[in-house]
Amino acid sequence: MPALCIGEHGWSYAELAGLAEAQARSLRERGLGAGQVVVCDAEPGLDLIVLQHALARIGAALLPVRPGLPRSTLSALLRQVGAEWRWLPEAGRGRLVAVRDDLSTGSPPVDQRLAVLIQTSGSGGKPKAVMLTQAAVLASCALINQCLGLGPGDEWLCCLPLQHVGGLAIGYRCALAGATLRLQTRLAEGFDAAAVAADLARDTVTHLSLVPPMLARLLDAGVGPPPSLRVLLVGGQALHSALARRAVDAGWPLHVTYGMSETCSQIATAPYVAADAVPTRVGPLLAGVELDCARCGQPPRALRLRGPMLMAGYANPARRPGDGLRDGWLITSDLGCVDADDALHVLGRADDVLVIGGVNVLPAAVEDRLVRAPGVDAVAVVGVPHPIWGRTLAACYSGNAAPAEFEGWCRANLPGAERPRRFIRCAELPLLASGKLDRARIMTLARAEREGPGASARS
Repeated sequence: MPALCIGEHGWSYAELAGLAEAQARSLRERGLGAGQVVVCDAEPGLDLIVLQHALARIGAALLPVRPGLPRSTLSALLRQVGAEWRWLPEAGRGRLVAVRDDLSTGSPPVDQRLAVLIQTSGSGGKPKAVMLTQAAVLASCALINQCLGLGPGDEWLCCLPLQHVGGLAIGYRCALAGATLRLQTRLAEGFDAAAVAADLARDTVTHLSLVPPMLARLLDAGVGPPPSLRVLLVGGQALHSALARRAVDAGWPLHVTYGMSETCSQIATAPYVAADAVPTRVGPLLAGVELDCARCGQPPRALRLRGPMLMAGYANPARRPGDGLRDGWLITSDLGCVDADDALHVLGRADDVLVIGGVNVLPAAVEDRLVRAPGVDAVAVVGVPHPIWGRTLAACYSGNAAPAEFEGWCRANLPGAERPRRFIRCAELPLLASGKLDRARIMTLARAEREGPGASARS
């Protein structure tokens, strides 16, 4: 059973262990010790996977970063997290370079050793880096593997960027389960639907992770699931019910999930059942996760959570734990509730709530309604300033519907506060390198349009 497959090449667990042990020995000889941090470009390939395994043996932490990060951004990040080392991949063998003069950082207790530092997207303000201990990563992987049935003989196709927790964590899950990690190597260039389709056609992939725009791309290309696939895990942002139904109707074994970098990815997940689906419902919590939130039907409030996979805190130069936590709890920016079955519902981001004419409007809820309009394939809603109402909605969408047709449907089906006044049609919605919606770009497009459907058609 291979541990790692890249294209036509494969490495067994014995081969990968030998490479990792040799790498760990070399890194120790160069001075790398337990408790230290190595920053590495997240170039997908054997080198990064071996480094990931080697650092786990040493008790050191990996901070993967987007390849090609500007020098000033990288320097600020190194200072922010107090990193000791930079790993520079080179032909045949990488090079470890010290980035601090003082490398005398003491080794922390084993149960507090960091495994991974992950940069957040910064959607809630200034970008941060999350510190995840070895214990948190292990707890997360064990619970997710149990929930999704990942074990020996299974194969997880990774087509998510490895500088994000959703991509990097797949390698740890597969290693713990004795499963195969199938890695695509062009992740830095963006999502490649044709490459994913080719890997799925091998009929060996049992698990696959995507964000909603990636799923939409596969469906638009007519790609169907292979018989081997048991789990399609979709998360990272809200999944509209229309897209979910398209996937289920096409035979995809869809599972919805909710989580974040601060929790080493998901804390709740469940198969999507179209017959009784509620757009906001995610599913039951993983074992050990505690939520402090409203009951569904009550006024929603920000989710507070804690559990064995929770971060040690946001990174600081001393890597002191606790930053960003309050008495061991993480206060998220997401509004949510639990229903009578104790299943989690996520209603949107608290900082996304728009007040339009005195009415609180959740963009995620509006998007879920808009995507049901005829001729609309995908849609994103943002709020733009308005001199009378305070805010008004702009809808950026892809599909065959003309802006005037879409506007007419909105008039007939949405109340005034939830009805967009600007319509921007795009061939495809703008995406970030992670595959998530580029809402900053969408906001720029929205502000460039005047109100009304007539001036907003784009192709």
